[in-house]
Order: sequence, then C-alpha cells, then structure tokens
Amino acid sequence: MKILFDILHLAHLNFFKRAIYQLREEGFEIRITYLDRGKISRVLAKEFPDFVCTKIGTYSHTSWGKIPMVIKRARLFNNYLRQEKPDLTAGVGDFVLAAVSRSKGISSIQFYDDYEFKANFRLSQLFAKKLFIPFAIPADSKKSVQYPSFKELAYLHPNSYKPNKKYLREFDLKENQFVFVREVAGISMNYADLKEGSLLPFIKYLHRQGIKAILSLEDKKQKEKYAQFCTILEEPLEDIYSLIHFSSFALSSGDSMAREAALLGVPCIYTGGRKMKVNEPFLEWGGIYKLEQESDILKKINVLQQKKAKVEWSNKIDQIIKERLADTTESILQALKKELVK
Repeated sequence: MKILFDILHLAHLNFFKRAIYQLREEGFEIRITYLDRGKISRVLAKEFPDFVCTKIGTYSHTSWGKIPMVIKRARLFNNYLRQEKPDLTAGVGDFVLAAVSRSKGISSIQFYDDYEFKANFRLSQLFAKKLFIPFAIPADSKKSVQYPSFKELAYLHPNSYKPNKKYLREFDLKENQFVFVREVAGISMNYADLKEGSLLPFIKYLHRQGIKAILSLEDKKQKEKYAQFCTILEEPLEDIYSLIHFSSFALSSGDSMAREAALLGVPCIYTGGRKMKVNEPFLEWGGIYKLEQESDILKKINVLQQKKAKVEWSNKIDQIIKERLADTTESILQALKKELVK
C-alpha cells in the first residue's frame, strides 16, 4: 500500500522520519512531498536519499502571498494525487493536502498541536479523516483523537534518541557551561508580531557575566547584531539536540524548541508570548517558564544558572516520560495502520 507524507516544515520531517523508515521496512510504498521553504529540499535529500521527494509549491513569507500559495498547492496536489493514487495521505496541520485528498476519495490523517492557530486547526479538522492531537489539547470534535504524548517525542523519546557529547567539541563547549538560545523570525502567522532581536539584551547580559551562549537564529539577516556576543549556529546541524541537552538552560522565543529543551531535561525560558494549551503541562510541571518582562527574564536567568535547577527538572521529566508519556512514533504508526486496515 502507498502512503504519502507531506512536509511543510523541517520540524515535520523530524516528526515523521522514524515512522517513514519503519513503514518502508514493513513493505509499505512511501512517497514524500514538500513545500519549498528554507533548507527543506537539501535536508530531505540528506535524510531520505532513497525516497521519491516531490516539491509541491513554494512558501510565501508575506501574508498577501499565502492565498496564491494555497491555491497553487491545491492545484499541484490535485495533479499529483491523480497520478500517484496513494491509499492514504498524512501531514501536520496540512489542510490543503487533507482537502484535496478528500476530494479524491483518499483518507488523510493529520497531526497537529497548535490549537490556538484556529484557522489552520479547524480546517485540518474539517477535511482530515482523523486529527490526532496531544493529550493537552481538548478533543472537541468526533474527528479529534488524543494521544498520550507530545509531537516532539516522535524524535526525542529515550527509546530512540541518545544525546552525544562529541558534538560539544565542534563548538569548544563543556557540558552545563553554556546556554542554548533560539530566536525565531516573525515570518509565520503564528509569530507575526514578534520583535526581531528581542533576545539580544539577554545574550549581552550572559556575555557580560562570562557565560557562553550558542544561538540558533532563524533570520540570518540579524547575525551582525549578535555575532560579537555569542556563537551563531549554521543549520542544519547533524545533531542540534545534543547541544540543547548538554546546555545549562535554554532561552527560546519559539514554542517548539522550548518544549524540545524541556523534554531533553533542560529548563527553558519561553519569551514568544503565545498562550498555548500544549505548553500548559510544562508550565504546571515547571520545565518551561513563560516570561515577557525583561526584569522577570533576568531574574529567572540568575536562578537557572544554579546547577540544581537543571538536575531537579531533568530528574522530574525523566520520570514523567517513563510513567506517563508515549513514544509518539508508535502513536503515528498505530494511527496510520488502523486507517489502512479498514
């Protein structure tokens, strides 16, 4: 049987990667499509060298360009599905794929965790056969199915991911003696109001204290602002998650990387400002600190510099994962196979 996976974002590649390889081993025929955005095509060529990967549209960085982008993708998907005739399609909040699949009589299974991005969430829910969501998001539709985990544990669950200290040597880093920083760009609709360079004051603060910071910067046009105060990473990296895991704490304006850090045992200050259902367990448990005022962020930086902060959180989340959270790749596989055997 043939399954089509569509990749809209690099994070979706990570989300589906293990499931794709497992399904191929079991004899399923796999097709991969992608939205041309940033370095996706290059990373796909590296991660899936033996798979057929087809470009379906190009990402628009402007709000006015997104409607034509959606229309073009729908047209391209219409032609693609007519030719390939997959038995099932899968995506992450990919309502265009779900809608065109439905028009062709093909079931589409969608996964999504951004409940607050209402338009995308509701459209995905409307057109998908089933929408799989983390347990932290309310199942307010018969189509919504909760799974007992987070999307990030599709690629960071201890069953499959093991951090490696060798990656520290590439950047002359020592375990728990540096801070991992992520600044997202305000190019997506989710972060349209985000101020560029918002994390610069905190990187300068760390620099004055003699604390090394490594920065994952989505908008590389901002490099000059940061260059003298930290080490700027050039993505894609072979294993960015080892760098996060071995940091003393993390500072992120992006919500996904805040959760990734927390699940890797690293407490994280989240400055993106978004109030999200999927973040609520971490706020309750104490792994993510949602702060916006500069004075509050500086105070928390001082607290998280103490080694016991990471030790306490790492022990706590390890126990939570072991006792309460599933390997999300297993949830993906179960969802897809259940639909195929109907």
